[in-house]
Amino acid sequence: MGMTQLFVSPAKTFPGILPGLRSRRRNQKTLHPRKRKTIDKLTVGGLMASIKPMPKRSLLLGKCDDELPFLIEMGDPELGSILVACDAGCGKTHQLQAMVDSAIRTQAAHEFQFAVLTFNTTEWSGLIQNSKQKKYIQGCYAWYDDCAVRMIENITELAEARLEGERQGADILLVLDDLSAVEDLPMEAQVNLRWLLEYGPQAAIWVVGTVDARLAVKMRYWIDTFRTRIIGRVDSKQDFKGLSLQTSLPKLSVEPGEFQVWTGDAWMKYRLPLLGDLSTLEV
Repeated sequence: MGMTQLFVSPAKTFPGILPGLRSRRRNQKTLHPRKRKTIDKLTVGGLMASIKPMPKRSLLLGKCDDELPFLIEMGDPELGSILVACDAGCGKTHQLQAMVDSAIRTQAAHEFQFAVLTFNTTEWSGLIQNSKQKKYIQGCYAWYDDCAVRMIENITELAEARLEGERQGADILLVLDDLSAVEDLPMEAQVNLRWLLEYGPQAAIWVVGTVDARLAVKMRYWIDTFRTRIIGRVDSKQDFKGLSLQTSLPKLSVEPGEFQVWTGDAWMKYRLPLLGDLSTLEV
């Protein structure tokens, strides 16, 4: 199955520069050294605050070079499952967390829920232990935890019921943090997860997973189910081509913490925001 032509759309209706950025840069030159000022340090909260109105069912990816936020909109099953790929240590998990952080800020708990499978649950503690965000999470488990198998089974049963018109409810984002562990699951869980990758979006259950670019070639059975690709720093051109499924390579490389997507006719680059809100710093 091929990928759709337009996976992600930049927020074209918003200003070309974030509110107050120009004046802030001018004013900084005359501020007293000890005066405090609120500064947008490229945070999820800062970028989300710049988008009015915020499109429903949107996930924030990052901030483009033209200062515009980059959004991906859930809702169209053609989007399919979403793959985040790059070399090790270049921002895969942080990208997942930024997407979840942004969704929680714009939707009520009855509209959006998320679940996480990961090698390291402590990396997600900042989100899952937040008292305001606990109501959004269906579970955060290590891949090897028996609870992970039960969670996959429950979400699969929910998706099947929705496709049969029996139950509706919140959008669910199933986060697969590092797909290298998927084949360590029991076979029934693997079958269920493969089915969710293919058919989950039709039931408003969206799967986003990460993979180390160097391992992707050995995981084509799983990787090929992802219709939308978000690609970060990949030093190997061969690995990049295999992940992007495009004959056209980007003209510019990206650094750790930067990602790019194929929008149908060009590559669009953006950088990851910090999690959280605006920071108050001395300037």
